[in-house]
Amino acid sequence: MNSHSTPAAIDPRVGELAKRRYNAAHVGRGDEPLWDQLPAQQRDDLEQEATAWLRAAVEAGIAPPAARPSREHDAVWLDSNGRLWGEYQTCPPSHGDAILPLVWAAEECSSMRELRDNGTSFRLIGWSQ
Repeated sequence: MNSHSTPAAIDPRVGELAKRRYNAAHVGRGDEPLWDQLPAQQRDDLEQEATAWLRAAVEAGIAPPAARPSREHDAVWLDSNGRLWGEYQTCPPSHGDAILPLVWAAEECSSMRELRDNGTSFRLIGWSQ
C-alpha cells in the first residue's frame, strides 16, 4: 500500500470502524486522547487492524463487500432512520445515484423458517423503526 492509499481511503468503512472501536475502548475512561489527537502512525495501525476485521466480516457474510460484486448486483441501503432503499439502475443511467424506497408488502409474506429449510440464508443488516 502506498502512502496515498490508506485503508480508510480504499474503503471508508475502515476509518469509521477504527475510530468507533478506539472510542469505545478509550474515550471517557481517563485521559486518553480523542481520535483526531492520536499520532498518524497510531491511527494507521488501528486502521490496519480494522481492515482485517472488516475483511473477516465480509468473508463471514455479516458485512457486504465495498465494491459491487458484478454489474447485475444492485446496492441495498439502510438509512439512519432504519428505512431500506434499493439502488435503481437504468440503462442508460438517468442519474448515477437513483434509489427507491423498499416497502413492506404484506401480500408477499413468507415463512422465514420454511425459506431457511429450503436453503435460503439471511443476513441482518439493520433495524427498521
